[in-house]
Amino acid sequence: MLERKIAVYDKQNFKKKLIEFTKVAKECMQNDLNEENIYEILYTTELFRNSIYKCLKFKMPSIIESSRKQDEISKFESEYSDGILKIKIYELLPPVRTPYNNRRLEKTCQTVAEKYKGLFEDKEVIIRVQVSMPRDNWDIDNRDLRYIFNGFVYGKLITDDNIKFVSYMLEGINDKENYIKIFVSEKSNIKNVSILNPENYFTKV
Repeated sequence: MLERKIAVYDKQNFKKKLIEFTKVAKECMQNDLNEENIYEILYTTELFRNSIYKCLKFKMPSIIESSRKQDEISKFESEYSDGILKIKIYELLPPVRTPYNNRRLEKTCQTVAEKYKGLFEDKEVIIRVQVSMPRDNWDIDNRDLRYIFNGFVYGKLITDDNIKFVSYMLEGINDKENYIKIFVSEKSNIKNVSILNPENYFTKV
């Protein structure tokens, strides 16, 4: 297994980290590639990418914020009917091992939440999430829901995402593109949320 050698950036050590990353990459090229070490390579690459990002943010925060604004909202569709808020976000739900915050997904969910602000305030809710990836073999438990829940809290769609207010269901499918479908309702409406067919919503004809 590829060792996780890339550390968080600091200004005096950046060149050293670059050398370490190059060394790790060369070691990887000498090994047999399989699913396990490919994930490790991606993880290491993201750690290093994050260190570069922190370097830029430290040196030029205004440039980072300016470029972020161009890409901070994903395309989405939403509707509210039959007591259920239905959302489709054209975005990949990131894996839990991602070493940086998925600000774009979180901001998108906050934007949707602000559109329906207060709809489930002080209410217990059930949130059903369907995640699509164009692969037939992937682990749904490796996907990170916190960006969705945090965005809903920040946009004041729900009061909080603790166990007092939120229960959820998570399912994965193999479809032609990456997207996330989300269905939010009061917990008392859990039966209708469970039996609805996600294919009936936001499907291109």
